[in-house]
Parts: sequence; structure tokens; C-alpha cells
Amino acid sequence: MFVEVVRLFIVFLATAGGFALGRGGGADPEGGAVLGATLGACVGYVAGGVLGRLIHQLMGHVETRLTRTPAATLLAGAVGGSALGLLSALVGLPAVILLPGHWGWPVWGLLVWIGIYEGAGIATRRAEELLALAGLSTRPLVRATPYRGADAALVDTSAVIDGRLLAVARAGFLQCALLVPRFVLDELQTIADAQDPLRRRRGQRGLDLLAALQGQSGIDVHILDDEVVELDEVDAKLVTLARRLDVSLLTVDANLQRVAELQGVRCLNLDRLASGLRPVHVPGETVRLPITREGREPGQGVGFLDDGTMVVVGDAEDLVGQEVEVRITGNVQTSVGRMLFATVTE
Repeated sequence: MFVEVVRLFIVFLATAGGFALGRGGGADPEGGAVLGATLGACVGYVAGGVLGRLIHQLMGHVETRLTRTPAATLLAGAVGGSALGLLSALVGLPAVILLPGHWGWPVWGLLVWIGIYEGAGIATRRAEELLALAGLSTRPLVRATPYRGADAALVDTSAVIDGRLLAVARAGFLQCALLVPRFVLDELQTIADAQDPLRRRRGQRGLDLLAALQGQSGIDVHILDDEVVELDEVDAKLVTLARRLDVSLLTVDANLQRVAELQGVRCLNLDRLASGLRPVHVPGETVRLPITREGREPGQGVGFLDDGTMVVVGDAEDLVGQEVEVRITGNVQTSVGRMLFATVTE
């Protein structure tokens, strides 16, 4: 639609121009006007399509660039460019008056352009300070951390109360800085103050884990004061903040990970890491494990390996409570993890 409208305007202009040129020359003004208008319409139709597509592509690039630029930066740039451009216009007026002929206008235009360009550049680079002086800045989103991309990860509440984050950090596999938003701390405090003893213990464990991470050498933990005031849910705030800061999201919540990845946020899931690090047991391998309970089928017993993998052992119903040696016969991948099948070797 945009290209067709641009083409329509170009056709009108080219037709009018061809009509004027054809009418002004030659012995037959009327015939020349018709020929000129026809040629102008044809040229305008082709040129309008090309020009319309070029303008549309250019506008798409500009729109993408502006979408990625924070609103505060755009506002500061517009105000700074307008202010310095107006000042340059006032400074350049003597050139228009004093220079002979029309030589003063190009000088005036150059001064105005320099003012607009420099004003917008300076204002965008110092957007935070300028808006803060005007009382328009409320906790800028990137003020709290210099980290970007793979250098940092926002920490979800579920990853904090899970407890495995500290072990991963101590093992040296956590190379990025950890960014803990203030609203995640508030949620942890709410959980730690809950009436339910289990929730209270989990919240207190999460606060203790953060304290331990701050004392861990080689791990940078930053508490962010940044807020996403337009949203209420903590998960939605985390995804939005991760997109704005261009950092990863550390979580164990599979649903949150799906939503975040759909919006282009890279996620680090401790559950996936734990599943990937479990030992791979192949058929024929023997292991020792305790039979903890009966299975669903008659005669089956169920045991668990040290990493939590469930093993269904045939003919082990009478061995509940005993530690036996079993031989792996097969495995199956379920929605909750890998499950092994085995038989008793003793």
C-alpha cells in the first residue's frame, strides 16, 4: 500500500512535468503536451515503484533502529538536537545578513545541521544525566551493571531457592555475573516470611544461598534496582528486563524458559544441566542400588541411583529394603527424565 501511494504521487508529478515540458516546446503545443504527459506518466510509474520500494526499505531500517533504541535516548536526542539546532540558527543569522548575495544561506544551513547533529549526539550519550536533571529519569534500566549478553544472567526466584546454583558456582562452571533484581529479592522475602513451614524454609535457603554466592570468590553478584513498572508478574518482569538489558535468564522453571525463548531471551536451565551431566548407563552394565519400594507391575522393585535416576528392577519385589547388584537391560526417556530397567544379578 505504501509503495503504491508513493508511486501515485510520482506519477502525478511526472505527468505534470511532462505536460509542461511538451506544451512549452515544438510547433504543436497541444500534441506535445499530450505526448509529454504520456511519457511522464510512464516514467513516473516505473520510477515511482523503484523509489517507493527504496523508501519503504529505508523506513524499515530506521524503524528497526529506533525500536532498539531506548525511549529515554530518543527523547534526549530529539530535545538536544532541537535546542542546539535553534541556537545554531540564531548564531548563523549574521552570516545571512552580512554575506553578499545568497551566499549566507548555505552557511546558515550548514551551521544549523552541525548544531542538530552535535546536539543529538551529545544528548543521546548523556541521556541519563540530562533526564535526571530534568526530573524525568526513574531508575534507568542499564545503570546498575556494565555487563551485556553472555557476560551476565538474570537470576529467577526458582533458581535461587533450588539450591544447586551454589554447587555449580563452586565447581567453576558459572562464568557470567549474576544479576538479582530487587523484585526477586522481595519475592524471596515474601516466601521466607510465609506461614507454611516448607515455603518458609525454601525462602530462607534462597536468601542464605545468595549470601554464600556473594562471599564466593570469582562470582560477581549484583543487586539491580531496575524495575519494570508496567508489569505486575515477576516472571513477566524478568523476561522484559532480560530483553532490555540483553542478558541471559537463569532459571529452573521450564514454562518460564519456553516463554522467554519465544521472545528471544537466551535461558540457562539448571534442570537441563543436571540432566545432561547424569552418567549414561548402557545395557549390560552392572550397578549397586537399594530397592526402596515395590513397582507398579507384580514382582517389580524400584530403586534410585545417586543422581536420582529411577531404576525398575524385575523380580525384586521381595528385596525391598536391601541393596543389590543389578544389570541394566534398557532405558527410556520420559517427560520427567531417564528411567532404567534392570534385572537382579545375584
